[in-house]
Amino acid sequence: MAFLGSLDIVGSALSAERTRMDVTLQNISNANTTRTEDGTPYRRQQVVFEERELNFETALTQAQANASGAGGAARTQTTGGVRVAEVVESDRDFLSVYDPTHPDADENGYVQYPNVDTTEEMLDMMTASNAYSTNLTVLSVMKAMINKTLEAGK
Repeated sequence: MAFLGSLDIVGSALSAERTRMDVTLQNISNANTTRTEDGTPYRRQQVVFEERELNFETALTQAQANASGAGGAARTQTTGGVRVAEVVESDRDFLSVYDPTHPDADENGYVQYPNVDTTEEMLDMMTASNAYSTNLTVLSVMKAMINKTLEAGK
C-alpha cells in the first residue's frame, strides 16, 4: 500500500525533530556548565538533517515494479524521508565573565562560560516543537485516509 511509505517518511521526521528537541534541551540544561570532563566549558550542539535515501536494493525493486507496470497507482516514494546526519559542536567562542571568586576562574579572574544563548535555544525549541506538531497533523490526516480506504473496501 502506498500509504506505508508515507507513514515511514512522517515517522522519520518525527524521530528527527525529537532528536533536535533533545539536543536543544541538553544545550539549555548545560548553559551554565563551566567545566566538562575534559575541563572546558560545555559547547553548544546542533543537529544536522539530511534526506534519507532509500537503499539501492529497495530503489531497484521499486524501479522494476514501476517499469513493468506492476506498481500501478501504488507507486512508491523515491525518497525515504529525513534523518539526523550528525550532531555537531558549535565553533562559536565561549563567553568570558570576570568573576575571580568562581572556582573555574583563570589567573586573571575570568571564567569561560558555554557558547549557549538560551534565547536562541528557546527559539530552536519552538521551531522543533512546531515541526513535530505539523508532522503529527500529517500523521492524523494519513490515518484518516487509511481508515476511509478500509471502510470503502467493506
